[in-house]
Amino acid sequence: MAAWWIAASAVAVAAGATALGTRTVRRRLRNARDDHRQRPALWNRFYAIDWGDTATNNYGFAPAEGDHPQRFQHQMYRELLKRLALKRPLEPAVRLLEVSCGRGGGLNAFLAAAPGKFDATGLDVAASAIAFCRRTYGESETLHFVEGSALDLPFPDGSFDVVLNVEASNDYGDRPRFFAEVARVLKKGGIFLYADTFRPGRAEEMQRDIDSAGFDAAFDDITANVAEACRLDSPRRREIIHRHAPLVGRLLFKRQLENYAAIEGSKKQQAFAEGRRTYLMTAAVKL
Repeated sequence: MAAWWIAASAVAVAAGATALGTRTVRRRLRNARDDHRQRPALWNRFYAIDWGDTATNNYGFAPAEGDHPQRFQHQMYRELLKRLALKRPLEPAVRLLEVSCGRGGGLNAFLAAAPGKFDATGLDVAASAIAFCRRTYGESETLHFVEGSALDLPFPDGSFDVVLNVEASNDYGDRPRFFAEVARVLKKGGIFLYADTFRPGRAEEMQRDIDSAGFDAAFDDITANVAEACRLDSPRRREIIHRHAPLVGRLLFKRQLENYAAIEGSKKQQAFAEGRRTYLMTAAVKL
């Protein structure tokens, strides 16, 4: 699940806001911004909207392989898989957890790139996202979906070999606690595949937090790859907003939605292109 909470809030609130005034809707958005406790409910409403075939909503990585409409988003996961393969052999029955799996498209692409290697679990705080994943991908002995919080992972200590988290941690409100939970559920020597965006100065804070949680983490700066993916993928993102976002959301929050999707020319896309916001990726090892 991408940390695109501003637009998620806009769409989720607007979806039920036809009887509300603009001022009331904007006040509710400010409240959602300032109170992380409201965000699970907003994400649940966001994922309950019919987004068609769109199942992966990170900012993307370019260049990307293949011709799938969501190839840039899938490439983000393939880049993490490449880094995992450098850390440990991809043997069968590797126990994998994705925290904040959203609609599951990224996890599905990750598993498809290494068939038969993982016993995978996708977790999300939104019941609507988990319901979509179960309907779309099914469940089996090697694939499971669980509703739960990133700050209180519902698994015993040392349950997983790999934990995956893409573009979601900015939404949690307590990154040190999240890192501590990841460390708790990972086995010693386990790998934390992590990618997210950071404002200037926050990357250093994040590095201290992940070190304190007991990880050895060296980060790759992939900001230029993300900026290019946003540029190349902008026509598709505009079409998704036009076709699937509620009308009232499109009318009231056009700029916020375009910024949410980092469409070319938006503040978010320009921040990536100009290096005013960084995007970092790592395959961190639990010490």
